[in-house]
Amino acid sequence: MVFERSLLALLFVCANKAVTAQSSNFSLYAYGTDITPGIRLFFGDSLAYVGHSAPTFVKEAVNVTMSHITTDNQFLATPDGTLAGVTQPALYIDTTEGANNPVGFASTDDMPTGGNDTGFGLYGGWAYHLDNDGTIAMNFLASPTNETGIYLVKWKTSGATKASSEVAISLRTVSPVAETL
Repeated sequence: MVFERSLLALLFVCANKAVTAQSSNFSLYAYGTDITPGIRLFFGDSLAYVGHSAPTFVKEAVNVTMSHITTDNQFLATPDGTLAGVTQPALYIDTTEGANNPVGFASTDDMPTGGNDTGFGLYGGWAYHLDNDGTIAMNFLASPTNETGIYLVKWKTSGATKASSEVAISLRTVSPVAETL
């Protein structure tokens, strides 16, 4: 138990150093069991999806490049195209106790109820959220859509249940390695 707490404290210190050192733009890729490794995160109707392409049911879908803003520990998204009605979108999660809700993009002044766009960081290329109690959490889920290989990204808080179809994923800045034939 003492070892685990010491390890968490060391991880927190290192994470803070990694966060402040991170200043370049990056993309996020999903890795997990039972999904294609390294599928890219993108914006679809203000929600976060991962997949080989955008789902056909969204009206507005673009790839986004993220940048980490250390003053509020936000992940700001720069779209690879224009977005209607969203200026300077930030990645957000619902931190309400017991929530298992979609991850989305919103401007700070248009944040939905329960939405939190602060506390994000990178540790060795792994995206995490620092909870109010100081706990580092990586509770991202991939929830299948009705289209093969495309998933809605969700955030599961403590006390929330995960559907059997949802897959725990890690979001990383590391793109997949191309296979050589």
